[in-house]
Amino acid sequence: MKNDDAERVHSALAGDDNAFSLLIEKYQPWIREFALHKTGDSHVAEEITGDTFLRAYQKLGTLKEPQNFANWLRVIANRCCIEWLRKKHFASRSLEHTNTEPEAQSK
Repeated sequence: MKNDDAERVHSALAGDDNAFSLLIEKYQPWIREFALHKTGDSHVAEEITGDTFLRAYQKLGTLKEPQNFANWLRVIANRCCIEWLRKKHFASRSLEHTNTEPEAQSK
């Protein structure tokens, strides 16, 4: 299985978009479940799944050991989840500090 991944990575790097599509098909359900487990939101999990594969495609040339594609992809997915969780935490903290009292109008 790992050899198949390595062959597909090499093919994708050589310009075969179908090879990367096969990697997406293989790992998309797992990445979606991983993101759902981390975020608890199916819509966010879908977004993170897409972001993960986009980043993987963009950074594929940096993968030093193509046989470790699955682990490398998991790291990317985890980073995407962490980024989302940080943004969510920041947004909720910002809302906590928002003044909800109506401003007095001056005449």
